[in-house]
Amino acid sequence: MCWSPDLLTAEDVYPGKSLLSEGVSILVTMRKTAANRVREDHAVYRTEKGRLFDHADLDVYQVALQLVAWLESMLINFSCSTDLRTKLDKSTTSIVLNIAEGNGRFTGTDQAKFYETAYKATIQSASLVDIATANGAADTLRVEQGRERLRRIAAMLTALSKVAGND
Repeated sequence: MCWSPDLLTAEDVYPGKSLLSEGVSILVTMRKTAANRVREDHAVYRTEKGRLFDHADLDVYQVALQLVAWLESMLINFSCSTDLRTKLDKSTTSIVLNIAEGNGRFTGTDQAKFYETAYKATIQSASLVDIATANGAADTLRVEQGRERLRRIAAMLTALSKVAGND
């Protein structure tokens, strides 16, 4: 079907064009008046320590990352099942992810929930380390370094949960 100028008359088209013109006029006026009031200069968003996200500035997050690195270096020293190694990896990763997610929440109650979940993952990780090292085959000094990180994380998460829950 071809378009024909005879299909619509000027009287048929005018109300729609008039409404469209009025809408565009309002938008242009809004743009002109709002341009001076609502705008943001280009900025590179960084935290005080130069990181891209706020959670990266948290000491507990940095210690949790150290824990993950420690676990990576220790997994070959654990004489345990692949299933246990997988559980250890998941629980330590859960600590890191829940700290980051909790820090990104706006209400203290939401933050506290994620910090509490990270705390539970910390306790689970500590128990899994105990199971993985029960036979005594791993270097006890290096195992104690991991346990110390877990204790520090647990203490910091307890404090964060209390502070966040009081907001």
